[in-house]
Amino acid sequence: MSTARPTRPPRAAPAIGLAAALAGLWARAQAPLPSVALRGGVSAVTPAPSPVVRVGAGTFVMGSDPAGLDQARTMCVRELERFAAVRGAPVADPVVREGYNILLMVCRVDPFPDAVPTCGLEYFAHEAMAHEVWLPAYGIDRTEVTVAAYDRCVRRGDCVAPLDAPGTPQTGGATLPVTGVRWADAAAYCAWAGGRLPTEAEWERAARGRDGRTFPWGWVTDPGRFNHGAVDPACRDDDDGFALAAPVGSYPSGASPEGALDMAGNAQEWVADRASADGAGHRPDRAVTPAGPRDGSERVVRGGAFDLPMFLARTTARSRRLPDARERNLGFRCAYDRR
Repeated sequence: MSTARPTRPPRAAPAIGLAAALAGLWARAQAPLPSVALRGGVSAVTPAPSPVVRVGAGTFVMGSDPAGLDQARTMCVRELERFAAVRGAPVADPVVREGYNILLMVCRVDPFPDAVPTCGLEYFAHEAMAHEVWLPAYGIDRTEVTVAAYDRCVRRGDCVAPLDAPGTPQTGGATLPVTGVRWADAAAYCAWAGGRLPTEAEWERAARGRDGRTFPWGWVTDPGRFNHGAVDPACRDDDDGFALAAPVGSYPSGASPEGALDMAGNAQEWVADRASADGAGHRPDRAVTPAGPRDGSERVVRGGAFDLPMFLARTTARSRRLPDARERNLGFRCAYDRR
């Protein structure tokens, strides 16, 4: 009489705690996924770009040449013509010009208070002269510093809270650029993060590359490549997809040659340099690692913003603010010395 061979019970799976399993799933869900492209049937995995852009040592042309100044004036005139058309009056109408000037001030298009912003070349003289600058290698943040990144410094007790707390509608989203910080607050965060505020020359080099671009992406205006405003009562142009600030990196097609993002718009940015007291432009001679004037009560601000017209999105455009200014369109990014 045969007896049936006893079957071996299946091996029990190792027990995993529910909390541990959920934690693992959450971590995998939060991890950024690399982009995958199919090439001839083979998957090519592209790693996420570094958060810091590396800029090599060398020379570039900083500041506007005569053609650049003329382009700036032309863009300003187009804004004036648009403003006049809405009001059904010619550009030459004194009432139209006065209204335009008032709105420029409302939209903070007033880098130099003594200038009369009627689109004349003298209004853009502080961008001249174009001159050669040499810089050593350095790194600069790919995007503006975000609300979430800055808040980590605040919660550690090493940074001063911004004007609006995280979570504030329209300004406090985690991936939005942090704004409403003073110049010293921005400098303190960069030091906490192991860097510093970029010099004005470093900022412009990262924005325009070595070939002297008018915009980070090239020489032609393209409203779809950056978050900008217009000269109107709201100072905004919502056709770019965002009424106010956009999450950093929302315009990848607007990248500079080195890959820096949002250098044409979204939020203006503090840089390290003082602004010259007389409002003069750049010295025309070659400069090596320029750091701006030693004296001056104001600091230079670079880049456009969601509520500023497109002629301030040019890579050579310059503005200035008192260092204690806390504005909802003014943020920053950090630079890092190469070691």
